[in-house]
Amino acid sequence: MKVVLAFDKFKGSATAQQLNEAAQQSLCGLDHVTATCVPVADGGDGTTAALAATRHGQWIPMDAPAPLLHLNPVHASYFLCDDGTALIETAAASGLALVPPGDRDVMHATTLGTGLMMRDAMERGSRHIVLGLGGSATCDAGMGIMSALGAEFLDRHDHYLFPCGASLEHIVRIEVRGIPAEVHDTRFTLLTDVDNPLCGQYGTAAIYGPQKGAAPQQVEQLERGMERVAAIAGQDIASMAGCGAAGGIPALMLHLLDCELVPGAPYILDASGLQDTLTDADLVITGEGSLDRQTFMGKAPGHIINLARERGIPVIAICGVIAPDISLTAIGLTAAIAVSDGLTIEQAMDTAGTLMRVSAAVRQAVTKVADSFD
Repeated sequence: MKVVLAFDKFKGSATAQQLNEAAQQSLCGLDHVTATCVPVADGGDGTTAALAATRHGQWIPMDAPAPLLHLNPVHASYFLCDDGTALIETAAASGLALVPPGDRDVMHATTLGTGLMMRDAMERGSRHIVLGLGGSATCDAGMGIMSALGAEFLDRHDHYLFPCGASLEHIVRIEVRGIPAEVHDTRFTLLTDVDNPLCGQYGTAAIYGPQKGAAPQQVEQLERGMERVAAIAGQDIASMAGCGAAGGIPALMLHLLDCELVPGAPYILDASGLQDTLTDADLVITGEGSLDRQTFMGKAPGHIINLARERGIPVIAICGVIAPDISLTAIGLTAAIAVSDGLTIEQAMDTAGTLMRVSAAVRQAVTKVADSFD
């Protein structure tokens, strides 16, 4: 029996790679069972590692500014492929996980560190950057990235603005003379993990601002900022699906650079060879921290479930928690198992405990299916 293991991360608890490896190890010794792992991500945390697993190249470590500049610099890294493509994820230098909960300040958080990582890659000769969007602490519409790449933002008094969410509504002019030729010569592929637009009730400020610490009045200010950016960049930016990813990073990048906006999960899973791996598969096991409606709004497990369903392959989801309004039959799952029900937050976030519970659930599920083959 061929089992395909394709776990996404349990955010804050275990990485996709850790979960896949633990699941595969749990199946060792089962007769007539072969398990194949597929690197999984959706544009958020873990994107670089998932893409790097299929490429040749080297990891480039560097210190970068944290999302809030009063915090210590972060030790980040990106992957420089042998063909010159740079694989970078926003979460590495501008991630919400880098900011202690008590210090969260989305109004002043910046993507400057991510931009400096991109600048470093271009200085090493890269002319194609694949940027995973997701997991950011920011809501600056890419202002920090563009500042790192040489753009300058000025208000109505011609004063320079610090690149953060609080500055967006004050932008009157963007000076681009400082953007070097190598930036204009570079192609950017932006991988989105959500399909939210930049503005409106489902926009980045309204939906993700509160998660990053924004109070109601701050959400309104951020929304005004996003509307200002849309007015500068063109109104199609306001409603473009995915433009609200990672605090609206695509907005200013699409306006000023050669960018392509791409749903992250299909891009990464295609690069991982999922289509070929599903050939002759008897069972697919996927999962993430929470199985809910967002799973099918750009997340990798939703894409995996849909692909397996199209091929008639049974799919089991093993997750931390499962939303009560999820209908397994409606979404194409054979079964779903929640491994963190009834646990405290501390227990659910413990990496070793998570891997142990997932491993046990995988072995039990596969054993049950294998018995039905006999």
